[in-house]
Amino acid sequence: MLRRRGGLVVAVLALVLAPAAFASSRSAYTSAPYTLSTNSYAFGQAPVFMPDGRHVLFGKDFKKGDKAQIYSVRLNGSGLRCLSCGQPGPNNVPAVRPQGDWILFHSWRGHYFTIGSPGYGGLGSSLYVMRPNGRHVTKLTGTDAAHGSGEGEDDYHAYWSPDGRHVVYTHLNWNFVNDNGQGKWDVRVADFVAGDRRHPPRLTHIRVVRPANGHWYETQWWKPDGSGFLYTETWSHAMDTELFFCRLTRTGCKSTQLTDNPAWNEQAIFTPDGKDVIFMSSRDSPGFFNTWANLTRAAGLTSSEDYLLTLPVFEAAFLQPVAEETTDLYLLDPSLGSVRRLTYDGRDGWIVPEFTWDPKGRALWFTENRLPPDARVGLPLDPAGQLRKTADLLRHPPTPDASKLLVGDAALPVEQRTRILRFKLPRRR
Repeated sequence: MLRRRGGLVVAVLALVLAPAAFASSRSAYTSAPYTLSTNSYAFGQAPVFMPDGRHVLFGKDFKKGDKAQIYSVRLNGSGLRCLSCGQPGPNNVPAVRPQGDWILFHSWRGHYFTIGSPGYGGLGSSLYVMRPNGRHVTKLTGTDAAHGSGEGEDDYHAYWSPDGRHVVYTHLNWNFVNDNGQGKWDVRVADFVAGDRRHPPRLTHIRVVRPANGHWYETQWWKPDGSGFLYTETWSHAMDTELFFCRLTRTGCKSTQLTDNPAWNEQAIFTPDGKDVIFMSSRDSPGFFNTWANLTRAAGLTSSEDYLLTLPVFEAAFLQPVAEETTDLYLLDPSLGSVRRLTYDGRDGWIVPEFTWDPKGRALWFTENRLPPDARVGLPLDPAGQLRKTADLLRHPPTPDASKLLVGDAALPVEQRTRILRFKLPRRR
């Protein structure tokens, strides 16, 4: 009991101190009006821009035998080009170095034990880089001893620092054979050496900045000034996912807790001025995950065993037909602790995953996913309405080949659309 009270005190203090850690003038994004529209072309999940602002990269499986691969395309869907086809797949979740000279991506190649999807979490993902033309593919982490990772491990959700000199990523280690794995996550930061004609690019000075404590982690975007990054961690109670900011120090992280809501609080990015945080949350959407998070908080279950709970809870909560969790975007002003809801797409069954700013910092782009409305049984339950939807689904079943709608490698009739949230900012004087 004393230990739990101590943890509560730490959590409360973190929230109290959060405004002090972000004290500054107000952001123009905090109350700026905005519009939300749908792009004419749906990219794959986790799209990112090239520095020119005209080309977008994404990973997707078009079901032509290549598995998931990295593609480049213009905003309107023209000029589609595969950068990684011909290489062992799946390859997924690209991240463009700010200089535009290297593209980091996640791959299962060389791994025999794989779960989930490369880059999104699971087992078997390693980090690679390639040139924007798809050449000079180089392994950064992997199964061999030279790269410090083994079978039963996973490196995912990698992000470049704003200066392109560092990479942050989440590491999972179930490799108990030769790497003392216990099935726990940690957060790592590494220095990126671009290399030259004689020496290939590589990661050096890899250090663990958040420990393998049994909590689930997922790394997010860096702060624009490069002082640290956002990350998600299950905190205080079992599968209670909260957002944190890690200000990097010589010994690791000086962490500030940003949210305290028993829901799925995950993807996060700073506004371009570094003052506000836009994040994804299920807090206003009743479903399995929210129900679980509230029950575990009420029961006092801790997050120390989340390394055993994460996979089954996520499998039960997302992209399955019954009581599926949905999400929306919110804007947090850390200096005040105020939260502003930006989207209401979750009401129609959509899940907002990763998102990115365009190079000008005025529009947020994201590709959201959902199961077809007639295939979902949401909360609160509506038996009569569900019977009507089921009857309609039986009359008009989805095509067996939903290839252009698939997310990663999931064989589900998942719908996708790319959304654009544009802020109307005041003109600079």
